[in-house]
Amino acid sequence: MSTPRRVVVVAGQSLSHLISMLEFAAMCLRRGLAVTVAVPGPSLTAPAFRSTICRYASRLPSLSVHSLPPPPSLDAASAAAHPFIRMQAASRSQAPVLRDFLRSLPDVHALVADMLAVCDLGVAAELGIPGHLFFSTGAASLSIFLQLPLFCSRHAGNLKDLGDTPVSFPGMPPMPASHLVDAVLDSGTDLYATVLDVFGRVAAASGILVNTFDALEGSAVAALRNGRCLPDRATPPVYCVGPLIAEGAEEEERHPCLPWLDAQPERSVVFLCFGSRCTVSLEQISEMAKGLEKSGHRFLWVLRAPPAFAAAAGGPDAALSLLPEGFLAGTADRGFVVTASWVPQVEVLRHSSTGAFVTHCGWNSTLEAVVAGVPMVCWPLVAEQWMNKVYIVEDMKVGVEVRGYKRGGLVRADDVDAAVRQIMDMEPERLRALEERIMAVKKSAHAVWKEGGSSYTAFTEFMKQME
Repeated sequence: MSTPRRVVVVAGQSLSHLISMLEFAAMCLRRGLAVTVAVPGPSLTAPAFRSTICRYASRLPSLSVHSLPPPPSLDAASAAAHPFIRMQAASRSQAPVLRDFLRSLPDVHALVADMLAVCDLGVAAELGIPGHLFFSTGAASLSIFLQLPLFCSRHAGNLKDLGDTPVSFPGMPPMPASHLVDAVLDSGTDLYATVLDVFGRVAAASGILVNTFDALEGSAVAALRNGRCLPDRATPPVYCVGPLIAEGAEEEERHPCLPWLDAQPERSVVFLCFGSRCTVSLEQISEMAKGLEKSGHRFLWVLRAPPAFAAAAGGPDAALSLLPEGFLAGTADRGFVVTASWVPQVEVLRHSSTGAFVTHCGWNSTLEAVVAGVPMVCWPLVAEQWMNKVYIVEDMKVGVEVRGYKRGGLVRADDVDAAVRQIMDMEPERLRALEERIMAVKKSAHAVWKEGGSSYTAFTEFMKQME
């Protein structure tokens, strides 16, 4: 019996990236590859990161997990820098121990690093190992990230000065300049230079694995594959191997929100959740509550207090004190507020009572909604979420946007009410068209990993390059 080819997956420091990378590792195992996951030392990651690693290692006994030794302490300047700059500094300082670890393995056929760990590509090249990047965001974000270094070099001044002036990229619908990832809006900063340096080195990868599928982002995938995103150099092979999303964790008892959903009419509940990290201001929480109450619709709201309040208050339930007086009593017959740090989002989205998803447009949440066939109300907050909103509404056509606010602004109660009603009270013809599109994408999502499906085929191509 021949020894299986080995893939080393180098995880980054982000929990949202980690989960899809571990799902990719699980797919590698199912396709007969040997997989070793190299993870940063505990000093670089949160407890939830490490517990996720343990959960997957328990579920996948053949998965090999190696914790890299901690890197040297950062100097004072790096330690005080923006988190993204600190991440890059830590990644660079960890390169020697990654190199030593790879040399200790008998044979490595491919290295797959987190999308932001571009310095790992240099380690792979030094050792003669094909170095790939895993993009846990979509193809549209990848296409714009590849184009931003050249785009920014051709634009004098700060992009933020363009305001909402539309900008265009091959394969993408036009979008306001203000919707680009915030790190590139203000030139002349260390963050701006670091981010563009990272984006500029993505094309050095032997291949790019993307957590998406062809039918969801056809325009972006076509632009990537025909070379329009990098007119001055070759684009690495792009393998669309999604959707890679975590299934619901097995719990001894069902989360309390699920029995509540069981008692609600079909597709009658608006689910509001802004991911595991994003929070909104105290004033915004109050406006959201007033808007939900005014809408008259059933809702399941995952309420997370801002970090400073949560730390001072000493517990998640303290967030309930942020709600307007009388809100809980006034909506008791049609609302459920969750203040715990975790909610079974996959199960909630797939529940027959869930009719719409108010989301921050994080990519994992977007894919989970697509697979569940739930229309989205897009409320982006940070990073590439604003770009994702454009793709969801204009290109994928599986959602609507919250209107009446700008980045960092406040959404008033009337706009929250209107956002909920956009889908829950949508005119029959518009609703039928939206549901037809969502069902078509959902059907495609469930077919891509069958033999001959687009993601199955792309993964097979990835495996062939290791022969």
